[in-house]
Amino acid sequence: MTPKKALLTALALALPLGAFTGVAQADEHRLSKMQAGRFGQICSKPQGKAVCDAYIAGMADSGALAALNAKSKGDTDAVTGFCVPDAETTDAMRGKVISWLKSHQDVLKFPVGKSVFAALHDAYPCSAQGGKL
Repeated sequence: MTPKKALLTALALALPLGAFTGVAQADEHRLSKMQAGRFGQICSKPQGKAVCDAYIAGMADSGALAALNAKSKGDTDAVTGFCVPDAETTDAMRGKVISWLKSHQDVLKFPVGKSVFAALHDAYPCSAQGGKL
């Protein structure tokens, strides 16, 4: 897959989550129709690595930015869904998401955004980072 095609595919996957601010607040119509099982299949193939990494990085960025936005608006009690260390690589994140999906077969029919969020939440608890971004 060419870099341009990978980028366009990643953008197409990520666009429905543009206003994502958290699983509890997300409107169903704003989530991607792709199921978590299909995403896991894409991420498990070498040719899907770039698309998968872009989606996961976008999800991580949106989670961090949503928390920063809430705090900048004065919500000192804003909860951060996950805290990915700055030094973490996208390869490591992808590996954790794939492993989580394989061990949570019950979510494979759920929207990819909910499942990736849950995987990142479990893999990168904020308590391990002191609850800080």
